[in-house]
Amino acid sequence: MRAGAKNLLYLVDIFSDLDTEQTNEIDHNCEWLRVPKGREIISQKQRSTDVYLIAEGRVAAKGYSVDGKEVTYAEISAGQIFGEFSAIDGRSRSASVEALDESYIARMDSNQFRNLIAAYPSVGLRIAELLVRKNRNLTDRMFEYSTMAVHQRVCTELLRMVDADHEGNAFMIEPAPSHYQIATMLSTHREAVSKELARLSRMGIVESGRRKIEVLDVERLRQLAQTSFS
Repeated sequence: MRAGAKNLLYLVDIFSDLDTEQTNEIDHNCEWLRVPKGREIISQKQRSTDVYLIAEGRVAAKGYSVDGKEVTYAEISAGQIFGEFSAIDGRSRSASVEALDESYIARMDSNQFRNLIAAYPSVGLRIAELLVRKNRNLTDRMFEYSTMAVHQRVCTELLRMVDADHEGNAFMIEPAPSHYQIATMLSTHREAVSKELARLSRMGIVESGRRKIEVLDVERLRQLAQTSFS
């Protein structure tokens, strides 16, 4: 831990079963980074194996085709980690990661990460759960790309942004991703997303503004996500 850096590892989900003394011990093996919005943290195909632990902020994992097409695999928020794939298998980075907000992140090398898993079985279990969750999410997206029309994928993505524990039929997504960012998540283009959001707005299901989308009728949005029409 660098001089003057604050230890916020207790905010990271994989350490939720550990006490302060244990997170302080782990912190000695971390370097803390203040990352500005828009900064690329790791690059696709990069030969590096460090793990990153997000205490504050948000990042996006992205891939780029040879002709420059951008695909967003996931947004990763405070409390989560990234870079664990390469730390575990030693292979090149499968995605680039860019800061969506100013972020405060701890970096740990892969050897320390492996030692951490061996020393704290609860951390190893949390990481296993995380990897299974990521695999399920990617499987869901592959299924959606293969079987759903664009309007269904837009509705489904909005539903993902609605808090699963939310009660009621309205929900505010803020800050909301831009139409372009949503398009990169859905393997489509910005114009298609803008068209679908405008249609949902005319139907009284959503209302969008600068950096926010209010879902006015979650139940109707859920029904549309299951409806196929041309």
